[in-house]
Amino acid sequence: MEPVQAVVKADLSLGNTAVDSSDLGLKPGGAITADVLAHYSAALQFEASGKLRQALDHYLAVFKADPTNAELADHTAGIAMQFQGRPAAMKILEDAVTANPNSPAPLLNLARFASTYPPEDLFEKDNRALKAITQALEQFPRHAEVYEAAVLFYLTQNEREKAIAVMDQAANQPSRDPNYWLATGRTAERVWPLGQTEFGLEYRQRVEPFFENALKHASKSNAEAITLEVARHYLLTNNPDRARELCEEVAAKHNSLDARKLLYRLYGATEQKDKALATLQEIVKQAPDDAEHQRLLANEYDKLKQPEKAIPHLEAAIQNGGGEIGDYVKLGWGLYQTQKYDDMVRVGQRSVRLFPDHPLVHYQLAIAHRSREEWAASVKHFAAAEQHAGSTQAELLDHLFYYQFGVTLERMARFEDASRMLEKSITLTPREEAKAAANTMNFLGYMWLEQGARLDKAGELIAKANELMPEQPAYIDSLGWFHYKKGNYAAALKALEHAESLLEPMAPEDAEILEHLGLTHQALGDKAKALDYLERANTLNTPDPKARKRIEDALKKLQGGRSDAGKK
Repeated sequence: MEPVQAVVKADLSLGNTAVDSSDLGLKPGGAITADVLAHYSAALQFEASGKLRQALDHYLAVFKADPTNAELADHTAGIAMQFQGRPAAMKILEDAVTANPNSPAPLLNLARFASTYPPEDLFEKDNRALKAITQALEQFPRHAEVYEAAVLFYLTQNEREKAIAVMDQAANQPSRDPNYWLATGRTAERVWPLGQTEFGLEYRQRVEPFFENALKHASKSNAEAITLEVARHYLLTNNPDRARELCEEVAAKHNSLDARKLLYRLYGATEQKDKALATLQEIVKQAPDDAEHQRLLANEYDKLKQPEKAIPHLEAAIQNGGGEIGDYVKLGWGLYQTQKYDDMVRVGQRSVRLFPDHPLVHYQLAIAHRSREEWAASVKHFAAAEQHAGSTQAELLDHLFYYQFGVTLERMARFEDASRMLEKSITLTPREEAKAAANTMNFLGYMWLEQGARLDKAGELIAKANELMPEQPAYIDSLGWFHYKKGNYAAALKALEHAESLLEPMAPEDAEILEHLGLTHQALGDKAKALDYLERANTLNTPDPKARKRIEDALKKLQGGRSDAGKK
């Protein structure tokens, strides 16, 4: 061996590289001397720095001291192949077989190497790979890795019948180790691929007995793990009934969380929605810190349109999993659906702090503030959403976005800005969205009427809204109010009476139509009918405070005029 001092000198040239003596299975102690460990350390450092030729010398020194280490021999042979050729590499592997006759690993390494790197001379016959495989099958018939190596060898040689014979040998072993049967079962799938549907039944009959043997030989200590492994096999090989049967068994016997997770997937795949939901509820109850399944349960409740049940699970997912942006957004919409606007603002403010450049969280916070009639804050976040979405998520800026933005600006009496947003919404509305287009046209047209601006343009928009969605009382009312604003009271009365005829039953929100009828009758000189309509409008008690005040003021004015006339 080389002196220790020489190794230390080489070490210094490589710098301080940490060495893990567990690499390649070398274990200090016993017959392993400090000299050998120094060689091993140097080999690792040379290899780490890309100096494989120098590493080889040290690996060879280590192998000479411990030729029983199959992993070390295989690694050393791979490097020797590059610098000393195939014969030297094969010699290392053959020496490892001689030194360790009680393990199949050296034989399998030899077979794998010999079949991967055939002789350069095409006429040279080298059957050492076959010999190694044959010897391994004879000497180690209860080692699953032997069958895997043999099958791969024969399949690579296009000798499928011999691979089948190998698996027949594996199937006939009296092993009571369930892991043996699991491993050989996976190897059997290479011989009889279950993905080949044309041979589905035949291949399944050849492969499944291996996995059933694993179940048969499972003990109390490993029954849960073995059964789950077999269930996963059946799940992946399109036998959901057997997989479900095994998972139900494990869940019942062992209260297995993993089994329930598989069951949830199985029930979902077979459209057993009630069982899937019940299983998912059990999973979350059993593992409340599992953010992924909290999300899944929230999604299930969302599908059932039960946002109030989804909310606590989204909150748990955020608490346990750190919170992805999707969690915050879904939670926000859930709070909106349940009209928990204060909580929606609170969540939205946190979302904006965490994801300040994401347009969707600004949009959602704008909706939250709007729901609380905090118009200025809402407009601020609508503007932020528009700014960020322009470069990252332009699809957010659709007709619905600009409609919401526009009606919020209208609430702040920023009518010019509102007009621009609403006109943009109309432009962006798809042709098939006639209902949305009509609603925006009517809103914008009516806003202009109330401002006494762009009356003719307002009339065109309102007429178009009525064309798109005929027989809608609100749109017909707008048309009547347009005629009123233009001074065409007869046309106004006709439209408004038509709108009234469609109000069955009449709701508080309809008070404005009755108000318009009252004002139109007043303009036509029929104060009695005007008073009647205004009193009826007042009785409806509209939720709109502005409309309610207008009706009350008009009624007082008309009532005062009638009283004065009576005194005369």
